[in-house]
Amino acid sequence: MTPGTLVAQGEYALGSGVIREGNEIYSTVLGLFYYQDNKKLVRVVPLEGKYLPKAGDSVVGKIVKVLPGKWLVNINSAYLASLDPRNALYDRVDDLSRVYNVGDLIFAKIDYVNEIYDASLFTKVMPYGKLRGGKIYEIHPTRVPRLIGKKGSMIYMIKQGTKSKILVGQNGLIWATGKDKMTDVIGKVITIIDNEAHISGLTDRIKEFLEKEGEQNS
Repeated sequence: MTPGTLVAQGEYALGSGVIREGNEIYSTVLGLFYYQDNKKLVRVVPLEGKYLPKAGDSVVGKIVKVLPGKWLVNINSAYLASLDPRNALYDRVDDLSRVYNVGDLIFAKIDYVNEIYDASLFTKVMPYGKLRGGKIYEIHPTRVPRLIGKKGSMIYMIKQGTKSKILVGQNGLIWATGKDKMTDVIGKVITIIDNEAHISGLTDRIKEFLEKEGEQNS
């Protein structure tokens, strides 16, 4: 979708990236059209833009500072997030660096965001917590829905095709672990999706690519 494209007509709820003029709804950004049937909601997700933390999102982050009562975490945003020990631990620990230290990577859920985008994180239950080993990849945060696919179809296909464990952060950071050759394939797939998210037929191209790479690396 490009700015000014007619995306729908009628009584729909409006999400981000769209405006209504009379009975018609138009895109205000260059992006991908999404329709949420159960809410009759239409929106256009922009292809460019910085990640803004949102409650409920899962993110990959890096511990950048350990304070007496919390950790500060880089979540690939203009804003640092914080992790309170009560949202990470069941038992009291005096030295927080024994749990998460500077440089550690974590997979976390955004528990709360205030009006100035200060985000608090949660890592107390699986699959959240410290990430050990693996590789980190980056994609534009606005392309994450395309990487995941409808009902998780795209990311499931990638996991199956590479026989790898993959955790996708809504902040555009992806963690994966598996055989070295397959993690290289994951990086290539993510690059394709990042560059071609707006082009139709992407799912078929990714499927063909994975099948070809699987044959070469079998």
